[in-house]
Amino acid sequence: MSTERPINASAGTTLTESLRAHLVSLKLAYVLEHFESLIQDAGAEQWPHVDYLARLIEGEAHQREDRSIQRRVGLARFPVLKTLDTFDWSWPKKINRPQIQNLFRRRFIEDHANVTDRVAKRS
Repeated sequence: MSTERPINASAGTTLTESLRAHLVSLKLAYVLEHFESLIQDAGAEQWPHVDYLARLIEGEAHQREDRSIQRRVGLARFPVLKTLDTFDWSWPKKINRPQIQNLFRRRFIEDHANVTDRVAKRS
């Protein structure tokens, strides 16, 4: 038993309009916003169909991940959002900037090591 149905535009609608309606229904916002511009790029650069589809899906996945992070940060209700870009390296005075920046690479996670072990080895 096949669940596949042919893609047919209804009377009075184009295939693109039908596709847009399906993308809205499926809540594929990135794909809806970018499928036409990527068609132009794919045609100009002669991408295989799978590459075109992969780029659309990759963009959708990244957008959903970004929204998920934004939602969780919002739910956390932090009084102020601070990023590593805004970190004040002048305080405390004895901070080992290269050592701290090395920790930003998160290699200790891959090595299954404790951060304090990492810091102790470098001191």
